[in-house]
Amino acid sequence: MNELEFRRRALSDPQDPALKAAAQDSDANAKLLQEVRQQDAKLLAALKVAAPGNLANRILLNQSLKDFEQRQRRRWRWQLGIAASFAFLAGALLSFFALDRSQLGFSQHALAHVYHEYPTMTAAVDEKATLATFNSKLAAYGGQMDQQVGHIYFVNFCDFDGIKSLHAVLAGEKGRVTLFIVNAKASKGEKEKAYFADGKFDGMAEQWGQHQVILIGEKGEPLQEMENKLKAHLNWSA
Repeated sequence: MNELEFRRRALSDPQDPALKAAAQDSDANAKLLQEVRQQDAKLLAALKVAAPGNLANRILLNQSLKDFEQRQRRRWRWQLGIAASFAFLAGALLSFFALDRSQLGFSQHALAHVYHEYPTMTAAVDEKATLATFNSKLAAYGGQMDQQVGHIYFVNFCDFDGIKSLHAVLAGEKGRVTLFIVNAKASKGEKEKAYFADGKFDGMAEQWGQHQVILIGEKGEPLQEMENKLKAHLNWSA
């Protein structure tokens, strides 16, 4: 395999047996594979850290992260890079554990998704996607945006807790904003519009017709402004 293919496969599945033979032909590939496998080992070790106090909520959140990682490896390997380092994930877990139980659901999974991809995609990728590319994905949900609301770093489909959904990273007022459009309705008892947060991110989720629309930005990001822009320029078919 060529160097690009080796790098892609190493980042998405470092335990792939085919990588060992390919690494023997290149010192650079061998070094990359060693580093990625070390990071993978640290990740697995981080997920096994015991969670003290408030055990019920912490077990639910930790399991959500594990389930999400397994599902993403199976269904979206070509898109994901190696996950966060040991230190980052340890901080992520501690932040998740601060969430109130009433926030579990769409918001929990959205935060897990953002944390899982943050260092390798959410905060790093820039595909300079066009409005046409955005609309080609959005059309699958009966939507069309008549004007670009800002720079589009990334847009594609993703697995959102077992549901094929739209995942985009847009330029906000202060930083990057992650957008999820999920073809699902909020569970019984959940609010039509809800705000959530942890130590690093602020988020909001709202039911737009048949879709659950979720926005997540770093602390202080005016998410309401992004929502207003989307509502002004995003049209849904009947």
